Amino acid sequence: MQQPQPPRTKDKMSPRFVIPLVLFYLAVGVLLIWLEAMVTTIASYVLSVFLAAGGGFLLYRYIRSEPRARIAGMDLAIGLILLLTGILLAFSPGDLDRIFPKIWGLSLIFGGFLKVQYAFDEKTVSVQRWWIMLVFAAVSLVIGTLALMSPAIFGENRNVVIGIFMLGEAVLDIVTYFLLTRGLRRHDAEKEAARLASAAAAKIPAAPAAPAAPEAPAAAPGSAPQEE
Repeated sequence: MQQPQPPRTKDKMSPRFVIPLVLFYLAVGVLLIWLEAMVTTIASYVLSVFLAAGGGFLLYRYIRSEPRARIAGMDLAIGLILLLTGILLAFSPGDLDRIFPKIWGLSLIFGGFLKVQYAFDEKTVSVQRWWIMLVFAAVSLVIGTLALMSPAIFGENRNVVIGIFMLGEAVLDIVTYFLLTRGLRRHDAEKEAARLASAAAAKIPAAPAAPAAPEAPAAAPGSAPQEE
């Protein structure tokens, strides 16, 4: 009888999770460096289309749903909010340029806490100099806080600065991925070797006890003791 398989969970070290994230960092970083101000305008129009499309879909689903589903859900309210946000963003694309540093700051803070977990994950699988990731985490948290509190500190070329940091994030994620996967393989190999050694030791039979020396035969009654 087969053992029930544990439920599959989202693995942050899966290539399906790491590769799209790295490609996103690389694409946005390159666009910010080479296109600078234009990229936020382009992103505003693209985001407005996605928001309006999402809002329209929720409104359509609300109209087509059963009465019980309409009452239990919030499709109408969320759909109207998304649709209105998309329309406003399309007519004022400069708003995204003003809030973009704050969005980047929030992503840096999130990434900083994620790097803290990466550091202790590296320590778990015995990666040398795992504490370096804590240094990167501290840098991300400090810069993210500065981007939230005073984004003007990055100057007029802030999009280029953000692009350079996003390229650095992509490289750091690639390095972290290979360090953790190599550490996990080594950790699993050591665990399997210890398991096999323990199983082999359990199968070794105990050494047989030495046979006892035979006892001398008792002398017959009335017989003289033998001389050596």
